[in-house]
Amino acid sequence: MIKKLGLLVPSAISLVVLMAAPALAGSELPPPDDPNVRGVVVQPPGATGGIAFTGGNVRMWMVLAVALLVMGVALLIAGRRRRANAAS
Repeated sequence: MIKKLGLLVPSAISLVVLMAAPALAGSELPPPDDPNVRGVVVQPPGATGGIAFTGGNVRMWMVLAVALLVMGVALLIAGRRRRANAAS
């Protein structure tokens, strides 16, 4: 139970951090004591709206995290099988 929890908690924390990275990357809010809100809306030529691009590319890191998780689970299973075969 503890081993499963030890795998689940870091995996869940990594997933949350990786999914939140693009949202946290472009936070350029003015300081709270500045009453003036300055901003210019810039749109590329031919833009018709849609979802804003934040500049974050998390897909590669998510694939890497899943691959490392799968490799870790496979090594854990292989280690258990080797230990069981060595004991018998």
